[in-house]
Amino acid sequence: MDEKNVERRVGLLCPAGPEDVLPADFARRAESLGFESLWVGEHPAVPRDITRSYEQLVGGEVPNFYTNVADPWMTLAHIAGATTRIGLGTAVGLVTLRHPLLLAKTLATLDRQSGGRVTVGAGAGWLIEELDLFDVAFDSRFERMREIVEAMRRVWTEEEPEYHGEHVDFPPILSRYPPIQRPIPVLCGVHGPRGMRLAAKWADGWLPVSSGPEKLAADLARLAAYCDAEGRDPGALDITIMAGVDEETPADEVLSLFEAGASRVLLAVGTVTTARTVLEESRARHPLAPDRYDATLEAIAGRFLP
Repeated sequence: MDEKNVERRVGLLCPAGPEDVLPADFARRAESLGFESLWVGEHPAVPRDITRSYEQLVGGEVPNFYTNVADPWMTLAHIAGATTRIGLGTAVGLVTLRHPLLLAKTLATLDRQSGGRVTVGAGAGWLIEELDLFDVAFDSRFERMREIVEAMRRVWTEEEPEYHGEHVDFPPILSRYPPIQRPIPVLCGVHGPRGMRLAAKWADGWLPVSSGPEKLAADLARLAAYCDAEGRDPGALDITIMAGVDEETPADEVLSLFEAGASRVLLAVGTVTTARTVLEESRARHPLAPDRYDATLEAIAGRFLP
């Protein structure tokens, strides 16, 4: 196992709804306790009526944790100004919804003004109706994501970048406010075999939801094969795993993910679950209300931090 993959980097998924504690307060406390990073998600606008996506949403009420979500980039800027060292990430940011030149500038600004603390967990979007709002074709979203990431990397690293693809096309430009990290790390936030293939082709890492250590170990063996086919070193990828926990979760459940090959685990505090419901249920039952978030964070830190 690569040495970086046994390092126990433990981050947190940050509550971002207005009924929760302010992200800056949450971030300061998380930083003081020793958490490595804070991560936020993104859903800018969700249609009221879901008819084609995720069967649990079809014909029903859209859950609050999809609609009561702050802008991730503004939230991370808010956190950056309140902290000094904790990492800043998206899990995930829907990069397909934004023009790559604007997003590249936003991320370069955030990285530069935070002292080089940004990691982008990039998502293509899974909610068909949400993508429709932004005129993003569902069937081509993964190719669009790849082009956006490639274009942003050129903006971050080249003097006069240009890009000519099917979904992204611009002539030589001048955009000389570079990030500290050149380029900013981008993790592929797509689950399953497709996500592994995409990560092996163009990403700096992979960002799936945990399905347990045995499944992770098998997935990473598969990812290594995809990397070999692309001529890449699988040990160079940042393997960041999202996992649901609560105050009673045994520490071994998180430690076992590191032993299986994770380089970072992001804790969604609130419930223990796996697969695609991890974030949904943890947000729905989030215990981090203003009157108890401090004690909860202390308990989680004592249980899971090295």
